[in-house]
Amino acid sequence: MLARLKLALDGFYEFLQRPLFLWSRPVLALLVIPIILATFKPLWHFDFEAPQYPKGLSFEVFSYKLESGHDGNDLREINILNHYIGMKKLDHVELDDLDWMPFGFGIVAILLLRVAAIGNVRALVDLCVIIFYFGAFSAGRFVYKLWSYGHHLAPDAPVKVEPFMPVIMGVKKIGNFTTYGRPVAGTYFFTAAVLGVVALTLVHLIVGRIQTRREAARREKAATA
Repeated sequence: MLARLKLALDGFYEFLQRPLFLWSRPVLALLVIPIILATFKPLWHFDFEAPQYPKGLSFEVFSYKLESGHDGNDLREINILNHYIGMKKLDHVELDDLDWMPFGFGIVAILLLRVAAIGNVRALVDLCVIIFYFGAFSAGRFVYKLWSYGHHLAPDAPVKVEPFMPVIMGVKKIGNFTTYGRPVAGTYFFTAAVLGVVALTLVHLIVGRIQTRREAARREKAATA
């Protein structure tokens, strides 16, 4: 039993050192395109509706900036309203994650090209872990920032409200405002890249498992012959 397990593990570790399937290299290289698009497209969109704003207010979060509707005036109006309930200002200074996210996308793109050019199966597994961690960490930071905005309210604010969690996805009522949040193009592009890397990794690992089982069986048969 132990000898069979050792043969299987040896075969799997050997498989990790093998080059990628030839067809997967151009596919990996093409996945750089959605990463680049995600860097420059909006990641998340927020809308605010209230009787005093018949046209509504909106802003979008990019990997490197905030952009609002009506020639940038919406974000100014939103910050004025947030000031009355003691929320911090929505700007690049408070959302300091916008300083490093473009570099994160750039590093992921470079790693994709490196694995596509000279990587082996082990490098593909490492890339899968890195890109998944980057996506999960970025999403977690985004949720935490929103939570912090809604819970760290100034005690001397003119209007007192209970700490709250701002909308992330879907609809939420805050005072007389109805707020909407949803992912947009940049998030979809990055998700497509992540799913592409995960799919390629699974294909290599599943095929590797089949191959190592066959090779282990052949080795066992040869050892007992």
